[in-house]
Amino acid sequence: MNHKIKILIMLGLLHCVYASVAQTDSAVKDFLAAEWSQPPKPQRLWIDENKKQFIEKSINPSQIKLSYRYWKDAEKTLWILDEIGKERNITTGIVIENRKVKKVEILVYRESRGGQVQNPQFTQQYKSKDLQSNFTKEIDSISGATLSVRAVNKQVELALWLDS
Repeated sequence: MNHKIKILIMLGLLHCVYASVAQTDSAVKDFLAAEWSQPPKPQRLWIDENKKQFIEKSINPSQIKLSYRYWKDAEKTLWILDEIGKERNITTGIVIENRKVKKVEILVYRESRGGQVQNPQFTQQYKSKDLQSNFTKEIDSISGATLSVRAVNKQVELALWLDS
């Protein structure tokens, strides 16, 4: 492959990555603005080996990060989490208040199918759920979006656990 074609391919890939990051950043800013007129400063929860093992065994997400970013004030905590649906990340904003889910919103959906999880009718099902909730029984699945539903279930459960 000649040098010019390689450069064009690399530039195209960089453009795709930049567009995805910009889309995520914009969605996160909008989600924060919907919760707070002046959002608190972001914080990080670092995951030690004990937390990592618990997360792997009980929640089993596709990826465990070294730390998770969140925003917190006196009443609520807002988490931004990623989880792989079938093949690509789903970025979700989750608000926890009094150890219960206040709000779930799919911020960036990158899969080609299963986008119904973005509908408010679906995400409203999580309202008031807590760590004792059985998501597989209490959250209605969506035909053709099983893996996306599982991914959102894992995100919500992880947010509740991280917030506890």
